[in-house]
Amino acid sequence: MDHWFYNEALKDVFPLLDSKDLASCMLVCRQWRDIASDDYIWKCICTKKWPSITKMPPFGTTYRRLFATFCKPPLQPPLPLSRLSLNDLVFYIDLWSDKTLIYSNAVLGSALLVGLNTIPAGISDVLRSHLENSDCKMLLQLEPKITIPQGVTVTASVLVARTDTDKMACIMHKSIFDYIDLTTSRALSYDYLKFSPRHPFVSDIRAWVSLLILTKGSIGMNMDVFGLEIDFCDVARSENEIIWLLDMLDWK
Repeated sequence: MDHWFYNEALKDVFPLLDSKDLASCMLVCRQWRDIASDDYIWKCICTKKWPSITKMPPFGTTYRRLFATFCKPPLQPPLPLSRLSLNDLVFYIDLWSDKTLIYSNAVLGSALLVGLNTIPAGISDVLRSHLENSDCKMLLQLEPKITIPQGVTVTASVLVARTDTDKMACIMHKSIFDYIDLTTSRALSYDYLKFSPRHPFVSDIRAWVSLLILTKGSIGMNMDVFGLEIDFCDVARSENEIIWLLDMLDWK
């Protein structure tokens, strides 16, 4: 009789617990686990979390399984390796000062990952720290350095070609460097990527091009540019993420 009252008391208490406490109770002993496994108890917990669940109970599952499946956001699985490689990509980079071409180059994607040949003296500590850390970066050294006079409008255009399919895509078209970050010594420009119609729900992802400035100073001075960085930091930071992102572009 005492055993029966003990079980009934647990059945009255367990529905009042939250999911975390109930899960802890299931670890106490086999008796507690068996009682706490009663689907009615998990129905009470599901009802607190999703009151509408009582309007039309789910078919083909238990409340306990329902809660275990949806109580926490799923962990994001790592991306599988892409079939595309940066070795298959060529980036065509053009910089314009007003209507004058000031830099033009075609660079393999794998060469951009190599980074700068040398990090010059005289750059800001924040920029030096950024260049020296081990994060994935797509960098290009501008040789010789470019001096951009005060007051001119500088724009960037970037195309990318695939050697595996002989198709090209636009990353950036005449985007203006309209912001100078004095803290990081970079002039910034961006454009929104254009994706294949096969990915209709992917949008508003930006490609960034940064000019790396040698001169420490204030806005209004000439800019000595020694390097360039391309990044997709809104969504892609690793090499594999960048490749997957580029693979979704509108290749023509």
